[in-house]
Amino acid sequence: MAVDKTVSLSIVKSELDKCQGDAEKYGWEISPLDEGVLSFKVKMISPIDKEIFVVSFKCDNYREWPPYIDFVDPVSGQEGVKNAYPLSSDGFFHQNILICHPCSRKAYANFKGPHGDWDLPGWENNAKTGALKNILAILLAIYERISQPEIYKGRMK
Repeated sequence: MAVDKTVSLSIVKSELDKCQGDAEKYGWEISPLDEGVLSFKVKMISPIDKEIFVVSFKCDNYREWPPYIDFVDPVSGQEGVKNAYPLSSDGFFHQNILICHPCSRKAYANFKGPHGDWDLPGWENNAKTGALKNILAILLAIYERISQPEIYKGRMK
């Protein structure tokens, strides 16, 4: 079932407001929300090696579906390319050029991802979703992985 765009917009605005404190604390730069397509970007810098990562969120049909999350190359501006992604030892940033987690729509088979075993509607109830049920939790999970030397392995190549 499609979510009315004004409902998704209201939810996304509310969740982005809740990100402001952490954005200031960690130095994230959150772009203005493009209300026409319900998208925004977040620039993060790894405190380990100062690599810049730009995360793109598309939140149409949000919360029925999770956001479509991708990374953007900070130099070329290309979205969805391998070198735009961080590399982690825990498999969260997958070599298939996606976040391999139910919170990322790109991981679902419906969007050419590897998970035909996950359902888009009800994604929040997937046991693997855990706490990653809102934009702030997702951003914190990404930032945590680019901030811990035992997990973060630089940029994908």
